[in-house]
Amino acid sequence: MTTRTMGPAAGWRWLVNAVNLGSGNPRAVLGGAVLLMLVALVPTVVQLLVQNGLGVTSAAAMIALMVFSLAYSLLVMGPLSAGYLRLLQASETGVPTRAKAIFEIFNDRRAMARVIGLLLALFAIVLVLLAAVMAVIGVDFFMQFAAAMEALENQEPGAAPVLPPMPSGLGTVLALAFIIGMFLNGAYAIAMGQVALRGRGVGQALGDGLLGALRNLLPLLVLSIVGTVLGFVVLLLMGLVIGVLMVVGGLVHPALGMVLAAPVYLAMMVALYVVMFGIMYFIWRDVCGAQPDAGSAHEVAA
Repeated sequence: MTTRTMGPAAGWRWLVNAVNLGSGNPRAVLGGAVLLMLVALVPTVVQLLVQNGLGVTSAAAMIALMVFSLAYSLLVMGPLSAGYLRLLQASETGVPTRAKAIFEIFNDRRAMARVIGLLLALFAIVLVLLAAVMAVIGVDFFMQFAAAMEALENQEPGAAPVLPPMPSGLGTVLALAFIIGMFLNGAYAIAMGQVALRGRGVGQALGDGLLGALRNLLPLLVLSIVGTVLGFVVLLLMGLVIGVLMVVGGLVHPALGMVLAAPVYLAMMVALYVVMFGIMYFIWRDVCGAQPDAGSAHEVAA
């Protein structure tokens, strides 16, 4: 499979197309995102039931919950993510589909095995990169950073916050982490698209993902910067709207404020799922998938 190199403006196009996603079959796209979000909440619900409902807070229970969450992410959420990408492709190509189609991935054992294998391979790459960064920077840097964060958390409430001394080279490390994260996110989007939508093997998909991300660092950088800025603005606006609804509802009863704010929060979470997976889909499609139709109404030209 040949990977394509896109221009820097493709990063903006990926984001805009993801925001406009679902015009062909909004019921399936939004419904699938709702189902995906609900399934993703299961580990949180289990943790609340164990800790607050049963009152179990032992170290062994916490370790068990952590293992359960990791296994759930690998065995359930990983395949469902591939299933949702398949739903998006069906919607974008005019193939009839429905929200429940995301669960059809569990009937495709070979696809599930490829997705799980890909996630394990990416996790191994992250561990290797983390070890390499720690070897270059030194363990002392991370110990100093952890100590600074602990000092910041232990400051007295109500007192003027005092920023503890940070380890030297923090800016360089943060910039490096940003670049590595951007690259890995791009590689993940392409590789996941390859296993979910093209049936590629783990090794082939991983190679396509790494090479595709490397060839498209500029559009990924544009996407990361613009997405971060717009995400911050949206977060502020959402906080403002929820705050107003909480205050207005609280004039009658505190519970009413929560009832009014909950739909806004849930709607934003569903929109976040759609945009996030939409970006993944459009990155894969432009770099490794079929070229977009020239007459697609919601496409934005780079």
